Amino acid sequence: MPTISTSSPLYRNPHPSGSETFWYPPAGGQRCMYVPGSNGVCFNVTAPATGRPAAPAVNPAALAASLAASMDLRVGGIVASPSARMAGLTGAASWFWLSPPPAGRSLSVSLAGESVTVSAVPSTVRWSFGDGAQLAGGPGVPYRPGAVPAAAILHAYKTRCLPGDQGHDPYVLSSCGANGYQVAASVLWSISFQASGPVSSRGALPSRATSTSTVYPVSEARAFLTSGGGR
Repeated sequence: MPTISTSSPLYRNPHPSGSETFWYPPAGGQRCMYVPGSNGVCFNVTAPATGRPAAPAVNPAALAASLAASMDLRVGGIVASPSARMAGLTGAASWFWLSPPPAGRSLSVSLAGESVTVSAVPSTVRWSFGDGAQLAGGPGVPYRPGAVPAAAILHAYKTRCLPGDQGHDPYVLSSCGANGYQVAASVLWSISFQASGPVSSRGALPSRATSTSTVYPVSEARAFLTSGGGR
């Protein structure tokens, strides 16, 4: 986490990075700056140094790491076809996709003449379908008739999972929830930063993963033998 001195002009500026930014005090003795599009950039507050060379006003890498940690990387919801309202069907492929699909994001802040921009780009989406099956792919595409696109995320369930099955139907999987399978998508974000000003630098930051989930019931079609008359 970056540090800021109580003697710094930035610390004393009520709008340190533009008219829409301001300081607020969280718990723990830190000082956080509100930046639109983030959860705030926080600093450790230090007393003025005495008898030592002045440190650079801004450490771009530390500021970028704090900015990256505050980025809003929430992803859209999971949509399915057949829809959860209709329920999937064992033996038939269900389509899944994220809506809206994740897109690259960036966040910038300028302090003491130093401008730092953090960029997050979605890479892999890891899907889990609730029945033990997993898939690493992309965000999927909405269902469309005809040829299946290469980017589609499909899964065929082998075992039903409907509300009321849990604890009553001995043939359902133990992962079957009270209202269906828990389908989840985890988006892995590649994050980097670029800084310009008194200190120019760029580099990679630790990746982050954000997830979303939904409940998806799966039904089955049963065939029955019946007695019939002759020809």
